Amino acid sequence: MPRYFFDTDDGTVLFRDEEGSELANDQAARDEASLSMAELAKEFIPGGAPQKNVTMWVRNEQGEAVLQLSLNFAIQPLK
Repeated sequence: MPRYFFDTDDGTVLFRDEEGSELANDQAARDEASLSMAELAKEFIPGGAPQKNVTMWVRNEQGEAVLQLSLNFAIQPLK
């Protein structure tokens, strides 16, 4: 099975995935990346961060980027 690597940047820390995950295909990598981004969003809520921007790049075994995801999470008081 092909191996995919999930690199993330939250504006303060760039994490380069050196281990990767074996997944069936690009669609499976897309699904895994989407679930990972949802989990990251859950982490922002308890900390009360008013705004967080995260970008994830998915690379294949050849090091080519096959997907980019972006997440902008913002809390804006209405009063």
